[in-house]
Amino acid sequence: MNGNGNFKLMKKMKTRDIKSYFKRCCFLLVSALSLTIIDPLYGESLYSTIEKGSTLYQSEQYDEALKSFVDAQIESPENPQLKYNVANAHFNMKNYEEAIKNYQDVAATAQDIQLEEKSLYNIGNCIYRQGKLEEAVEYYKKALDLDPNDQDAKYNLEFVREEIKKRINEAKKREQQQQQKESEKQEGEKEQKEQGQQPQPEEHKQKQQQEQQGKQQEKQEQQQPSKGEQEKKAGKDQMKKTKPMTPEEAERWLRSLKEDRKAHKKREKRKVTGSSRRPEKDW
Repeated sequence: MNGNGNFKLMKKMKTRDIKSYFKRCCFLLVSALSLTIIDPLYGESLYSTIEKGSTLYQSEQYDEALKSFVDAQIESPENPQLKYNVANAHFNMKNYEEAIKNYQDVAATAQDIQLEEKSLYNIGNCIYRQGKLEEAVEYYKKALDLDPNDQDAKYNLEFVREEIKKRINEAKKREQQQQQKESEKQEGEKEQKEQGQQPQPEEHKQKQQQEQQGKQQEKQEQQQPSKGEQEKKAGKDQMKKTKPMTPEEAERWLRSLKEDRKAHKKREKRKVTGSSRRPEKDW
């Protein structure tokens, strides 16, 4: 707790003196009770309880101080200063929900505008520590509405606003990085898909070429003519290459055939005649 009843928000945020505030707080509280309380024993009991709680609080024994302040509330339950002290103890014990509840009670019931302003300021500190930066800004603004000269509230207001901007920028940066990762992932998947359609390694490529050559050879063999067709085709080709006979050559060829025929008949005749003659007897 600070000199004006507020707390340090962060190392860079404004701080207030806690001990001097508690001394003034306890003095004013006890003085007010001494003027309004009739029973001396009642006043003495309440005073000693508050004094004990203040001492424990200043020695940073917040849990024991809280017990003393709660005990004092039994005798003076509506006292806004005791509620404020209870809230401060909860704040230092990091019981932020309980602290907020008590600060809100003080802000709603306190007749002292300064106490109300400090309660709103400290609600902003509690909410900031819960990570609710936008709500913290609203409570700092409410505190400044009551006290525009509160330099701590001004400082913390700007500090939290800068923190909000920083987090927004970090969120955008993370989003951009995520989008970049998604884009890179899509590019990688696209490249892998394209690589799957590209030529395979050399061995596989050679195998494919051999298979293609075999298919082509088989196709060529199927398209080639049979042996008879080849001979027939060769004869046709030879006829195309041989020159035809002239009429004179044809006539000479026919006369030679006739002469060869006559000579053949004579030879055959002599063979027949010679075979019918009996051989002479050799005695």
